[in-house]
Amino acid sequence: MPEKFHLTPAKYQRITHVAVLLLSLIIITGAAVRLTGSGLGCSDWPTCEDDQLVAEIDDVHAMVEFVNRVITGIVSVAVIFAVLGSLFRNPRRRDLTWWSLGLVGGVILQILVGALVVREHLPPSLVIAHFLISMVLVWNAVELNHRSKFLIINHLRPRRSPLQPLCSSLVLLASVVLVTGTLVTGSGPHSGAETTQTKEAFDNLQGSALQLEQGNFEVKRLPFDVPDVARIHAIAMIIFLSAMLYVVFRIKRSPESGNAFLQAQNLLTIAVLQGAIGYTQYFTDVPALLVGFHIAGAVAVWIMTLRLYLEVRLPVETASIDEATESTLNN
Repeated sequence: MPEKFHLTPAKYQRITHVAVLLLSLIIITGAAVRLTGSGLGCSDWPTCEDDQLVAEIDDVHAMVEFVNRVITGIVSVAVIFAVLGSLFRNPRRRDLTWWSLGLVGGVILQILVGALVVREHLPPSLVIAHFLISMVLVWNAVELNHRSKFLIINHLRPRRSPLQPLCSSLVLLASVVLVTGTLVTGSGPHSGAETTQTKEAFDNLQGSALQLEQGNFEVKRLPFDVPDVARIHAIAMIIFLSAMLYVVFRIKRSPESGNAFLQAQNLLTIAVLQGAIGYTQYFTDVPALLVGFHIAGAVAVWIMTLRLYLEVRLPVETASIDEATESTLNN
């Protein structure tokens, strides 16, 4: 009789790490779809065009959108592996199964919203929802990855620390920065589709997100003045950076900081660079490449903020998984 298959905790942790990376990647490739004007490269869903599943190789916009859809499929496989891995992990932990199921539910919701985005021709409200759901999925994956570092559930003992409320506030402030950033993007020039694509979509389906202005078909944008919402976004970022400076100061003086101080320093560095990219793109007429870097930076800042919070709340140094621990467990 073959032995029952078991997955070691370290291997499961690697699976969850891959899930974090892929869920981050899909945000960046989704941004590439919008920034290259490929949002309507495939005018239908789940097929690209009518009964054609795969995009034409010589149609750049369609291929960009199609590749993004393929990566969505890869992400779906990764989260399924996260669920299955939690069931075969030894020792098995119910909390990991629930958190991995959260990824499955989130990806299903994301696919449905993505289909609506295409069918409704890129309304900014749905595009914003699509992005923010992605960020919630990243949070879910980061939480799952962090929890997977603990061998057994009894090791998950939240630390009562004066640093915890500060880091919780950082997560809240980072969320505000993300939301205000989506308002800037939704009001700005990068709608995700070119004029020819929106005209074809209007002719074919009369989408509600399209409008005719002075003979040009354009995707609707949010009715906000870009300088105004950009100013609000910048203020939110300045408040976040100020809070981050204070957190670094407090963590440095804390006797129980552990790995948190290095994480806080790295987060502050990336956040400052992110702010610099934001100001540069604004004063250079938001070139697509810089916007892409800014979105990638937003993902990095979000993940690092979450990891700092989790490190303060659930420190792992006393219960980290290593090969020696696994060897003892399996024997």
